[in-house]
Amino acid sequence: MKKKVLAMALSLVMALSLAACGSSDSAADTSADAETTTDDAVADSSEATGDGISTKVALITMDQMDVHWVRLQEAAEAKVAEYNAAGNSIEMTWLAPETKDNAQQIQKIEAAIADGVNYIIIACNDATSCNNALQEALDAGIKLIYVDSPASLEGSATFATDNYAGGVQAGEYMLNVLTEAGLTEGTIGIVDAQAGVDSCQNRYDGFASVFEGTDFTLGERQYSDGDQTKAQELANTLIANGVVALYGTNDGATNGAASAVKDAASNGTTVYCVGWDKSDTNIARVEDGSLLAFMAQNPDVMGADAIDAIVAMENGEDLGGEVVDTGVSTVNSENVADFK
Repeated sequence: MKKKVLAMALSLVMALSLAACGSSDSAADTSADAETTTDDAVADSSEATGDGISTKVALITMDQMDVHWVRLQEAAEAKVAEYNAAGNSIEMTWLAPETKDNAQQIQKIEAAIADGVNYIIIACNDATSCNNALQEALDAGIKLIYVDSPASLEGSATFATDNYAGGVQAGEYMLNVLTEAGLTEGTIGIVDAQAGVDSCQNRYDGFASVFEGTDFTLGERQYSDGDQTKAQELANTLIANGVVALYGTNDGATNGAASAVKDAASNGTTVYCVGWDKSDTNIARVEDGSLLAFMAQNPDVMGADAIDAIVAMENGEDLGGEVVDTGVSTVNSENVADFK
């Protein structure tokens, strides 16, 4: 996957000798070329801004339990710490709903507005549910930066995976596995996260496009709310109904599907599984063979680049709504050790 670079931000970077960066997994093949920010460059940024910038940021993710959001938050916090150590004053608060819930996410946006933040970094549950609240933020002069999943309102910048392309990548991997296993038809079960989540919709659409014109059938999408236990129960039912493969659209869905595949294998039933998102559980499932591959995003790149974008805007840059693809890697038995 290619990663576009913010042209407007780069002009600032050249002026300040500060390289925009994302701290991604060192082995991720799509993020190996990501630029890194050195301590000296951060110090140069502080010197160039005199007493340093002072701003207030709210980070609003879909939930607080998914390791994907934890990694994004940790990367953003680390980047904030770098800038603050160089004499800036960036205050960031993580406002995460307990679970993926539109109403809770809207409440977090409203809380950020009431708290007087200057920027909201947000991963939206879907493209429209938060629009009214986000428009209130824009009307209050708050700038929006999207990570992972944007709303339909234009933000200052977006740092996200091309989920449709990643879905195609997952589908092609699955089709190749099935072909090598001698399978030319059958039903592929879909263990999804939550209806209306734009990122998962695109992952499904990309995956489904690969199987158009084949004799494989994609089953009705089963929604697990990203909960591993619920996902496993749904996958158990799909396996009992004779699916030949399972596709999980996020970390929890993939965890549950792979666990069901492992249980089925102990009873002599072979089901092939491909899914999404890097986690310790998914890594373990690839190692034990119950998960053939997962698509690894770079949430740390999203979090770090979002903070870099804020610093660029604080220094007068107009990012122009630029969309940056933060990349995805296929992790399987051949390269899983590199992702630990």
